[in-house]
Amino acid sequence: MQGVLSQVEGFIELVKGHNYEQGLKDLTGFEYIWVIFVFHLNRNWRPLTNPPYSDGKGKKGVFATRSPYRPNPVGMSCVKLDRIEGNRVYISGSDLLNNTPVIDIKPYIADYDSFPTARRGWLEHVVKEAFAIVYEEAATRKAEYLKRHGVDLSGVISSQLSHNPHDTTRNKYIKDADGLILRFKSWRLHFTITDQTVTIKDIRSGYTDFSTALGNDTSADIKVHQLFKRHFRQ
Repeated sequence: MQGVLSQVEGFIELVKGHNYEQGLKDLTGFEYIWVIFVFHLNRNWRPLTNPPYSDGKGKKGVFATRSPYRPNPVGMSCVKLDRIEGNRVYISGSDLLNNTPVIDIKPYIADYDSFPTARRGWLEHVVKEAFAIVYEEAATRKAEYLKRHGVDLSGVISSQLSHNPHDTTRNKYIKDADGLILRFKSWRLHFTITDQTVTIKDIRSGYTDFSTALGNDTSADIKVHQLFKRHFRQ
């Protein structure tokens, strides 16, 4: 969802025994780094994709997007470098998943990597209708609990609902008896839209039992769901 929309903290662990730690010399002092990695959970690619923001002219070629569904599943993210301890590089503002294989680390150098006046292709024609995001108390408590357990939903909420939530080119949410629901992995975010405000009312687990994993959930993901349902007595 782009790391700039995330507050997730974590670390990249370099394999010991290859002198990788020496390669980290002088990296401290850079505020941001590029992380090149593998989309290790993807099993296919799509020549056309539907990005989070639309210009109303249909799907885009995968090479004109940041879609993870690529012929070669290589990703890149610019993340904040917090500190380095031994063979661990601590980062924040990351959109990488747990156990993502990292190919390389490079320093972000604003002199060469930033072109604020560069043309933005089809994105020039995207009209972003901005909505405010507010959380009810119950949703706030659940979001904070999940963040403490390594699940930060703020990025997906911001990217999907703060701009053009009614975008008809994407199925951003479903409607049911409880109202509007944004599905992210195996989490269900219940919300309402009034005027230009999206209100997050509740966050629920998508599990009714734990006999079968949902989607690409790992045992660690399922454990968080179990703790969540036990804590909030769902």
